[in-house]
Amino acid sequence: MVFLYISFWTKPSFVNKCLKEHLPMAEKKGRIVRVGDVGINLDEVVGDIRGEEIENIATDILHEMGERRLKQWKPKLNIFAHASDIAEWDNVLLNRYCTVYANIKKVYGLDSGLQEACKGLSRQLALTRDLLDFSMKLFGRDKEIDLGRSITYPTMNTSMLTGFYTKNLEDMDRALSYAESQLSELLISDYSGTGSEIEFTEKTLHAGSLTFLAMEISESIKMCCFDFFNAGKHPATEYSDFPLAETEVGIGAVDTTKPVVVFFGNNFLPAWFTIEHIRREGLEDAIEICGVGSVGHDIPRFYKRGRVLTSAIKAKKVFRTGIPDVVVVSDSCFEFDVLAEAKRVDAKVIAYRYKFGNELEDRSEDSVDDILNDVIENDLPGVQLTNLEKAGELTVKLAMEIKKKGKRKKNHLLSENDIKEEASRCKLCDTCFAICPSRLVLSKAMKEGVKALADIYDDCVFCGECERACPEGIPIVDLIISAASVAGKIRGDKYLMRAGRGPMSELEWRDLTFGIILGGNGPGMINIIGCGNYPGSEREVADMARYFLERNALVTVSGCVAADVAKYFDAEEKKYLFEQYIAAGVLKGLVNFGGCTAISHVPSAVYRGALVGSGYVPKANWTQIADYLYARLPVVVIMWGAGTEEMYSVASGLVRSGIPVVVGPSGFKFKRYLMGDKYDRSKWWMYDGITGEKKEVEPCPTHMLVPVETKEEAIAMSAKLLHRPLALRDPRLASLEAENEAHKDFFGEYPDDWHLYVRSEQELHVMRKAELLRKLEKEHGWEVEGMRIKRARHRSGELMDMEEYNKKYGIQLGRYSTLVPRLITSRL
Repeated sequence: MVFLYISFWTKPSFVNKCLKEHLPMAEKKGRIVRVGDVGINLDEVVGDIRGEEIENIATDILHEMGERRLKQWKPKLNIFAHASDIAEWDNVLLNRYCTVYANIKKVYGLDSGLQEACKGLSRQLALTRDLLDFSMKLFGRDKEIDLGRSITYPTMNTSMLTGFYTKNLEDMDRALSYAESQLSELLISDYSGTGSEIEFTEKTLHAGSLTFLAMEISESIKMCCFDFFNAGKHPATEYSDFPLAETEVGIGAVDTTKPVVVFFGNNFLPAWFTIEHIRREGLEDAIEICGVGSVGHDIPRFYKRGRVLTSAIKAKKVFRTGIPDVVVVSDSCFEFDVLAEAKRVDAKVIAYRYKFGNELEDRSEDSVDDILNDVIENDLPGVQLTNLEKAGELTVKLAMEIKKKGKRKKNHLLSENDIKEEASRCKLCDTCFAICPSRLVLSKAMKEGVKALADIYDDCVFCGECERACPEGIPIVDLIISAASVAGKIRGDKYLMRAGRGPMSELEWRDLTFGIILGGNGPGMINIIGCGNYPGSEREVADMARYFLERNALVTVSGCVAADVAKYFDAEEKKYLFEQYIAAGVLKGLVNFGGCTAISHVPSAVYRGALVGSGYVPKANWTQIADYLYARLPVVVIMWGAGTEEMYSVASGLVRSGIPVVVGPSGFKFKRYLMGDKYDRSKWWMYDGITGEKKEVEPCPTHMLVPVETKEEAIAMSAKLLHRPLALRDPRLASLEAENEAHKDFFGEYPDDWHLYVRSEQELHVMRKAELLRKLEKEHGWEVEGMRIKRARHRSGELMDMEEYNKKYGIQLGRYSTLVPRLITSRL
């Protein structure tokens, strides 16, 4: 008999090794799965095979892979993956890209990057757990999760880590419990302070992948239990105009003659129950329902009359205008003193699981009528409630009663004379300028008058730091907002967007594959995500989206930036951006996935793209899927205005999926980046998937997580990161032209490495071909004959004819190649 001592700290890989060494040989041999003529030993396929559940999942996946696939490659499954289970792929990335720290690497032995990612993960897990537990009580554990006939591969962020699709809420509970246990494991690892730099980075990437799992569970529950818009339930013939561009955005869209309710935070449930009450009572025309931040983007997905006011960071401007009669608040990703701001404009607050200390009494046990009477008659600032049905009913009745009694001032903005009087108290000390995150010259604007203050409105993030710092106590935010009202900017703050539509379908990806992989004229897929917490967000995000749309890219948006994109208006066409472009996931399409949790549709959409081209099984098969899409699919994420812990975790998860991320303009707040060195030729190679020959390839994607400071840098860098080593001729032309054009437009010259991506004169855009051929000849030492390249200069310095050049540099077009030795077919 053999006794094994295994402690809480023992790594799963070590446990499995011990078990393999000491289990009887008969038991080992009994774990053979036969698929046709192929016999697979599960102990060699799964890192930790303990338990019947894992064995059954592995068996199902192997049968789904099929005999032909299993003969080509040795399978390796990461079922209920630990961070180390995906080390095979993580090491591919971390050996190619250098980890660069922009902030403190470790504090007292703790890895700051891992801490940031774990904080972001923990917040998402808490929100998802709350939603899942509530949904299981309301609908039952067997409530079906069906994303619709248009979605062949559901919940892939989950299946890539666990090995199974979530078919009901009970499956989601299994998946979420797994993610929660992984968070504990990551935190213990961090606080123990042991591990190499690469291991800590691997764990950071793992936290990101788990964040997408949690987001996806939330999204799936929203669509399947609470009837959020879901493209999967609609036929493809509707995608070009689904949903309609009819969601109103901005403060100017609110009819303040009606009772106005504003929801603030990340939890949509209070809004859902409020709207259910409105529908039952037939009050749709009698009350305005608005949202700020994440919940603002959720509401229009189940209530067409819902309005999106602004991002969470800019909530102060909603309050200072005096728009809300009632504010319903839940946990938010930004710190904001809701109660203080509500008191300034005589609005009442209903808090759902949002802690105000002792300032608001928990009235969950009282009747709605008693609570309503106390709030109105005793002028209470608000109440806390944990009963959602009561919260929904009270919200409606309280807003109606406040408007009926007319107790609130009709206008909370300063008059033009009041603005001038308050501004005259400024002593030009510039304390406000020193603390302003947008570096706005506020004291100068106060001295110049109302117009100058109104001009600042477009760049202000309304954080209120200037007010808190002002030694004279000047209400600077009030001055800016009131001046903007005088200038007509508040009335004009009204736009149109499409509500979030949920996932992309496989059918859309089949069309898109022809456009960006097999020979179309589109450079790729640009995904813009973020929180909108930066100066000039509306203009910059809209400009970036429009730039790539005009160049035939597919552009998707998720999070609060979707409302920023909506604010572009084409005066000539008299259309907003969402009206100008189709809503389908195809070239020149503009797709709004939805709010914060809808960011999870970005990696799942890209996984679908990989599956359309490869037919691989997206279950616990991380390395093979990521290897395929990393080298083939021209996809980039622009994360704009995001310095939060949640966004750092999201960025880490995207990178692990093989998707490059450009972060700006506050990207330097992140803890670590993954940067490539295009000059180090030893880093840029791939295996010929048939012969196993290791071949030098183009340095792309050049970076995986890279910071920028301006929208011009973001556009140029994103275009650069669309290059892929296995791209075919026409997609190579499209991505090279995208980079060359952006660099030339914004910086007045071509990038210094554009020639590294040329393997034929046919890959040069016809309008630049003559110019670029001259540059190849004069600046890079290539031989050109007329409009043809005769001989190319290899990176070694050797001059060789094009046939030899393409044999020694890059992969033959259309040939199967890989970064992972296990996936070379000749080795089986």
